[in-house]
Amino acid sequence: MTSPEPTPLATVADVQARTEVELTEEQRARAAVLIADASAVARARVPELPAPPPATAPGVIATAVLRALAAPPDGNRSETVGAHSRVAAHDGGGLYLTEDELELLRPPLPAPRGAFSIWPG
Repeated sequence: MTSPEPTPLATVADVQARTEVELTEEQRARAAVLIADASAVARARVPELPAPPPATAPGVIATAVLRALAAPPDGNRSETVGAHSRVAAHDGGGLYLTEDELELLRPPLPAPRGAFSIWPG
């Protein structure tokens, strides 16, 4: 028997809430798959991800999904149409989480504890 899939760290509604463009049904379906993929990447890269996940998780995952949805579908790093050109900010484009985004998913470091000295001035 296989274990159930973990709950995604965001929803399609979280993605939609972070863009002013209305997602098409096709984009919503793709977003659902990308949410599951990004959630799996987050859990793999942050094994100490707390349960429940931090409040930052939906925003982190939605941002990664929107970035992937905006990447050129053919995998090109750059494209030019007339006088307009676009270059992907990440080699390979697609779905990824930045180090800053991963840091937002990690539990806070515990406060230092132990003995210390105060030297009179």
